[in-house]
Order: sequence, then C-alpha cells, then structure tokens
Amino acid sequence: MCGIFLVYNPLVGFKDHFKEFYEGDQISLTGNVLNGLDPYISDRLIPLIQNRGPNYLSLRSIESLNTLWVSSILSLRQPFTTQSVVTANNRFILQFNGELYNDEIQYNDTQYIVSLLSDENSTVPNIIRQLNGEFSYTIFDTLNNCIYFGRDPIGKRSLSYHLNTENNQLSVASVTGQCTQDYINCKAGVIYRYDTIRHTLDSSLSIQPPYKVTNVIDMERTTLNDTVDQLYFELARAVQRRIDSIHPRHVENSPIAVLFSGGLDCSILVALICQHLLAKGSKDTVLELLNVAFENPRTGLQPCDVPDRKLAIQSHQVLQNLFPSIKIKLLEIDVPYDEYLKCRPRVIDLIYPKQTEMDLSIAIAFYFASRGVGYITEDQDQRIPYTRHGIVLFSGLGADELYGGYHKFNNRSFDELTVELASQINNIHDRNLNRDDKVIADNGVEVRYPFLDNDVVKYSTEMIPINFKMSKLILRELADKKLNLGSIAMEPKRAIQFGSKSAKMTKNGNKNGTDILKP
Repeated sequence: MCGIFLVYNPLVGFKDHFKEFYEGDQISLTGNVLNGLDPYISDRLIPLIQNRGPNYLSLRSIESLNTLWVSSILSLRQPFTTQSVVTANNRFILQFNGELYNDEIQYNDTQYIVSLLSDENSTVPNIIRQLNGEFSYTIFDTLNNCIYFGRDPIGKRSLSYHLNTENNQLSVASVTGQCTQDYINCKAGVIYRYDTIRHTLDSSLSIQPPYKVTNVIDMERTTLNDTVDQLYFELARAVQRRIDSIHPRHVENSPIAVLFSGGLDCSILVALICQHLLAKGSKDTVLELLNVAFENPRTGLQPCDVPDRKLAIQSHQVLQNLFPSIKIKLLEIDVPYDEYLKCRPRVIDLIYPKQTEMDLSIAIAFYFASRGVGYITEDQDQRIPYTRHGIVLFSGLGADELYGGYHKFNNRSFDELTVELASQINNIHDRNLNRDDKVIADNGVEVRYPFLDNDVVKYSTEMIPINFKMSKLILRELADKKLNLGSIAMEPKRAIQFGSKSAKMTKNGNKNGTDILKP
C-alpha cells in the first residue's frame, strides 16, 4: 500500500530536489520545493498521503519536467523498494500503489513493473494491461512527454485527478481531503494519458471493455454442483494469492485481519483463509476478526446489543469449532457516541468528494473497524483490551454485486437482474471502492478483495447462470457444501451501516441516506 501524489505545473518553477523520510523520522518540508503551490498541499494533503504509507515518505521534484512527486509506503513485500522509482535509463518515473498477483512475480511487485518498463519494445498501456491485481499508478514517460495514471479494471485502489486548464496544472492523488480544487475520481480501468507538450488529457484508452453478465438460465440446476466446484476453486486461489504475497515488515506468519460482520461473505473468506493456512502448515498465524459496533443514541442500543455484534459472536464460535488449530480472535470494536462525534469530521474530510449521509455511515464503520482498537474475550470470559496487529485486511466487498445479494434485487426478473448486476460491478469503483480505500488506508493498513479478483469476476460474470444469483444461491451452496458453514450459509444480507448501527446516529433520525452532509 502506498500514497500517491503528483503535480505537474509548467508555471511553478520546480527545482531539482529529493528528500526522503523513514519511519520514525521527523517530517520536515522546509525549503522551496513547494513554493508556488497551494499551501493545502503541505498542510493537509501530504499528511494524508503519509498516513497511507507509515514506513516511508519521499518528495521528488525535477525542474526540467515541471513535476513534483510525493510518495509514501506501507512495506508489504521484500525487498523494500522506495518510491518514486526512476528507471535505470531515466526514461520512466513510477509511482505504484497496490498488490500484483501475476504468477511470474517472485518478490516485489514495484520492481516487477520496473522490469517491464525496461523492455524498449513495450508500451505503457500494454504493460498496464498485463497487470493482475489491486492497484493505482502514475508513470511519467520522459521520452514522449506524457504522464499516464489510472486504476485497475475494478478500481480497488483510490485515485483522483484535477486538471486546471488556466495554468495547465495536473494533480493526481490517492486522497485529497476537502479542498478548493474539483478533483474527479478516476474511472476503473481507464488509462489516462496527459500530454505535457500539447496539454491535453486523453481518456480513450482502457485496460479492458466493461464487464457483461451472462443471461444464461439453468432452471433444472444441472450445472449447479460443477459451478459451485469451479467458483470454490477460483475463490480459494484468490485467497491464496492474497495470503502468500503478505510479508509485512518481512516477517512470516504475520497476523491477518478480516473485516467481519459475522455474515455470509466474510465468513466464507475466513474459512478459505483457514483452509489455506492449514494446507501450508501456518498454524501459528493469528486471524483477527474486526467487528465494529456503535453506541447509537437514536436507538438506545449499546455496542453489545447491535445485530452485527451478536451475529459475529455466533459465527466466530462456528468458525473456531471448524478450525480449532487456528488462532481466531474476535476483536470487538466498540465506538462510543462521543468518539463517533470526534472522528466524524475526519471521515467526512477523507471521503471527499463523496458527501452523503449514507457514505458517512458506511465509511465511518470501516474507519473504526480498520483502526482496530477494541477488546477480545479470553478464558473465563474475561474481556481484555486488544489492538489489531495485522496490517493486511481482507474484505468481502463484491459478493453482493456479483451474486445478487442486495434486497432490491429480490423481485427482479432474470433479464432485469442481468442488467442490474452488470451496472453494479462496473460502477463499484465509484460507489464503494474509492471511498472505502481512503478511510481504511488512513489507518496505515491495506485491504484486499478476493471476491474482486480478476479471475473470480471474469468467471462470475461470464459463466455462472443468472438464476444461480437470486439471493446469492451460488454462494450459499458453496458455504454449505464446500465449507460446512451450516447456519451461516443462510444468513440474510444486512448492510454494515444497519448491522453496526452507524446509520442515523443522532436522536433526530429523519435523515435520508441521500441527504448531503452538514459539518
């Protein structure tokens, strides 16, 4: 996980400059490297970028290119590789945020991209199309005077840009906070190309066409068992890729965390993680289940009473019984109302340009869950303070979009459901991922999405009959037949803001999810 900020401005007059800070260093932004730029960059934006990568921060500016790069790093793959990266031939300057799962990658994925850029016969768009994973990037091609930037085909890492046509300043950032500039969220899979000579932005290139959902129907369910088998294979492989590429601070058997409501999707991930840990003999790895619950004055409920807390306790027990040799810790994250009020302005700032009540209620739940400060219950039912140790988090996001989990799909015809699901998966980058990545990464952790793995999405959209996606039938069959999750397989969908009670937090509960936030 990294934080990315790039600004190109031919009128500022950047000087050649490079400064880097390692974890524990005092950050100093003295000097003239930021002169001529909006003060919000040094005062607000750079600290936001730094939070995404607590192990390293660098500022690089090159006078001849009229460009400044700010990069931060959360070290997850060895060898540790600083950014921004200037290739050996000085042609490319790379910022990369994310994880790649290409089979040929042995170690650091940033170095893998650098090796691809060293091939003189390859173009930047062709290189980007080869990447398999969760990522965003900027690449300055100094030979062709072009800046490329964008996100993976699903859009699992946040990235936005602003182009000022008056002074030709281009800014690209992982997170911006609320500011005077009108940043636009990058669309998933679009390869943006900015020509620094003509000062034109081209967004016609893409990694792949939009996803289409098959309308094949198998009313006799003759292919159900084979489909369950294949989906299980794809999901298990997606989980394996995301576990085997974890080397936080280069330590094996580092804890793994899961955003955990106790429901179907996250419980499937926990079971798949446990199966893989057992298969590779990693019984010492601790699995932390992050469950968040709010004190809500409108409902009068305490955290221990909310639906997701009760369900999480039940599901944790089922999973622990299934995998007794794995250390599975349920971390109960209680959010008092005063703590909610204290952090509310920060979350509103982080999710910009999202600004609805629903965005806040979802984002603030993920913010506290990923922060991971709560309690675990030990022997004799003693509840003791505990803080998350895992810096890689797994999320079940994407399951509802792929397999028809939302209540609004229940009365749709098969044709309508086909259209709805295609819209859901093609727009998840803007509706969910950009917002969620900003608040989760602000806690210095990385989130990974097995359900949004390239191969899982391809198989789920192209090959699974549409009637298997009514009320997540295919996923419930997998949970029951392949993972023995019993009653968890039948759990109904409950949105995180309602399960954790982060929605409508005030006693004046007549707010709608689409209402614009007020300070």
